[in-house]
Amino acid sequence: MKAKFLSSLCAAFAVNTAEAFADSIVPQGADVPAQKSFMQVLSETAPLIVICYAVFYFMVIRPQDRKAKAQKALLETLKKGESVVTSSGIVGRVAGTDAGFVTLEIAPNVRIKIETTHVVRREKEETKAAA
Repeated sequence: MKAKFLSSLCAAFAVNTAEAFADSIVPQGADVPAQKSFMQVLSETAPLIVICYAVFYFMVIRPQDRKAKAQKALLETLKKGESVVTSSGIVGRVAGTDAGFVTLEIAPNVRIKIETTHVVRREKEETKAAA
């Protein structure tokens, strides 16, 4: 008995709430605009999606690809004796390369072994001349 009463009370509350909500959105007697079809919505939003993708491509994807290609070319052309800078700011000469590792000489008879991915760039000639 209680369950039946509670379910009918909940149903009545839900109907009254839905009607009140509908009345607050669209006043009685107002014209309700027709809903747009999926194709209409798609044709309106597709140009915006294309423009957003184009901006994202030229601002994020393309520069990342260029940077990755330049880094790969740098790592493939490392030679013994070249002066390089690591991602942590260590400057040293390449003493040797292994599979995935570079041995840098950072001072006379002081060598460290780092991963090749941490080599960021070659040391510039101006920096060498200033030292």
